[in-house]
Amino acid sequence: MNKDYLSNLTFGATFLNLTIVGICSLNISGTFLTVVRLGAIICNFLMGIILILNNSSKAQYSPLYKPYWLGMIFCNILIVKMIKISYPVAHIALLYVIGFIIVMLSLFSLGHSFAVTPMLSKIKTHYIYRFVRHPMYLGESIMLFSCVVASETIISMLVFFLYLTNMVLRIQEEEKLLLQTDEYKGYCTKTRWKLFPYVW
Repeated sequence: MNKDYLSNLTFGATFLNLTIVGICSLNISGTFLTVVRLGAIICNFLMGIILILNNSSKAQYSPLYKPYWLGMIFCNILIVKMIKISYPVAHIALLYVIGFIIVMLSLFSLGHSFAVTPMLSKIKTHYIYRFVRHPMYLGESIMLFSCVVASETIISMLVFFLYLTNMVLRIQEEEKLLLQTDEYKGYCTKTRWKLFPYVW
């Protein structure tokens, strides 16, 4: 078993475990926190299944790639923990759902190309990837920002800034690897924006 497939299995199993934990701790109520937990359950389940089914051995590594990714996960968990339990669902749920839809469209566009590390042989340029080069990160950022709003704390804003810093650094590392191919260079000329349209 190659190390790339083992890595996908490990992270896939982790996501599935988080799915089970989320289901067991789910308490349906009319609060925003319930929406967040349901979204997390769906995302974790789909990412876990895709990673386990992905047996590609052509992942490309940067020594800083996974630490940035783990940093993003850590910030995500911290912010979700800060959400006010009683925060009304109607106030911010729409923003969360928009981010969730972007993440789902990104996952379905990637299919088996979704992995912990970039795949030079599986560059996707269609569907939602025609508009920005990293739509999944965009969706995750929108979802997490809605959680920041629901936490109503300055600390969550600082953690969100740390999350964005890790995400930007991760994108930079990812693109260093992907730009080794002419296909991705051509893709960059057609799809100018990395994350936020007309911003970056």
